[in-house]
Amino acid sequence: MATDFLKLFTSLGLSKTETQVYLASFELGPTSVQEIAKKARVSRTAAYEAIELLSKRGLLSSFLRGKKRFFSAEDPERAYKHFKDSVTDMTSKLDDFQRLLPEMKMLGGGERPAVRFYEGREAIFSLFNDVAAVNPKRVDEVANMDDVFDKLDNDYLVETRKVVDPSKIHTRVLHRGKLRREPRPHVEYSELPDALGDFHGDIWIYGNRVAFVAFVGKVMAVIIESDPFADTARVLFEAAWTVNKK
Repeated sequence: MATDFLKLFTSLGLSKTETQVYLASFELGPTSVQEIAKKARVSRTAAYEAIELLSKRGLLSSFLRGKKRFFSAEDPERAYKHFKDSVTDMTSKLDDFQRLLPEMKMLGGGERPAVRFYEGREAIFSLFNDVAAVNPKRVDEVANMDDVFDKLDNDYLVETRKVVDPSKIHTRVLHRGKLRREPRPHVEYSELPDALGDFHGDIWIYGNRVAFVAFVGKVMAVIIESDPFADTARVLFEAAWTVNKK
């Protein structure tokens, strides 16, 4: 029985020693610190420290009988009220903390983006898995189609696309290089002029993510999870898409 109470009280915020001292005092009734320490199986010093903390919590009281001081645990109803008040106070403080989160993030220079890096054959799989997890309504992509089909064989591309159903996502692609498949109804293409320069990679913008894929050497993918980064990249893509379409 005591073991169950030990787990319960410690889960509610008391230390193990405080709980042992409270339970020992409750079982013994009004008694000396020596008897409490013996029953609780703690040192006399530890018992005194726990008694002081329990007294501040209102869970233990003391009185003099002659020249000797006795200690007595308050009844369980008082312990219940203490824990209930603690939970109410903690809930209020958590609400305050939640309201202060934006201010606290500003102290650290704003919300830091989450960055993940992948390389090799798993890079593109990881990218498609992330798109599936975000499940965006639209994906905007800048791609060198020659690199995509030169670096990734068709069977590999088929396998990666099993991760997510692309027909359910509206996709716009600004591309260099030759398209190797028939246009799909859910995908819009706009070819970039050669005069803009060459590049060997992809940029994907979806949800609050910006992903970069490099096809130079080993395939690499970097996924940045950040609202400001994604919003900025999306505005730039929109500008490029609009101008290129004209």
